[in-house]
Amino acid sequence: MDAATIGFVILAVIVLLIVARGVYRVLLGESMTAALIDRDNKAAAIALGGFLLGVIQVIIPVLSGPSHSFWSDVTSVAAYGIGGIVAMSLTALIFERYSKLTGVELHNQICAGNVAAGICAAGVYFAASVIVAGVLSGDGGSFGPTIVFWLAGTAALIGLTHLFRQLTAYNDAELLSSGNVAAACGYAGLVIAIGMMVGYAVSGTFTDYASAFRQFGLMLLLVLVLYPVRQIIVQMLFLGGGFSFRNGRLDHEIAKDGNVGAGVLEAVGYFAAALVVTRIF
Repeated sequence: MDAATIGFVILAVIVLLIVARGVYRVLLGESMTAALIDRDNKAAAIALGGFLLGVIQVIIPVLSGPSHSFWSDVTSVAAYGIGGIVAMSLTALIFERYSKLTGVELHNQICAGNVAAGICAAGVYFAASVIVAGVLSGDGGSFGPTIVFWLAGTAALIGLTHLFRQLTAYNDAELLSSGNVAAACGYAGLVIAIGMMVGYAVSGTFTDYASAFRQFGLMLLLVLVLYPVRQIIVQMLFLGGGFSFRNGRLDHEIAKDGNVGAGVLEAVGYFAAALVVTRIF
């Protein structure tokens, strides 16, 4: 990579981060200075961390694409970089709407300083970014398939998250609203893992809708492996609990004891399973 290319990449990253700052300002509803400095809002800081990691995840496929002419590269980076940040934000907003309907008002909770809500939002932002990065890779810039699989990926993220959280014995909405960090860690880990697998499912070179959706569906079936990981690997192997389909030691440690270590292990279990699936299949 020559000096001119390096300079272009650095400049593009700086510009896109400035754009991302403005977008997050709109999402949060107040300036970052007011939230992070004046009010020392840790929840907003955690959510911002997830958002910024997500932005980097989104712009990597844009900046690593083939180079053409200078102005062509500028146009491509501007269109797909800014478009990717907006798409990631829209996915997060759609997920936030879903969360509100299920009893967790993430935005209001973050503004109130609920760290658990901040952790969840950070996970949602990063999961959204993986999906957007997936649809931006390998399709040759085709606008139609990008939009279609972004929508399909967003729907899959919400649908699968809802399915899995119905299997826990505790009420996620109540625990997250009350600031249960253990529940937030498990929730965020699940969302990120599903986002990784969905993002992998929508990535690759587009050929036709029939084969693309067939591969998409097959990958989504593999998401089901996450629940046995939770109940067998985390609960039985790591926490020393017996097997139970639901309402076992892991649920008790999170809901009753607020055991952050158990929540972190649940998140790591999900994340590790997603890494294995996306690297092998």
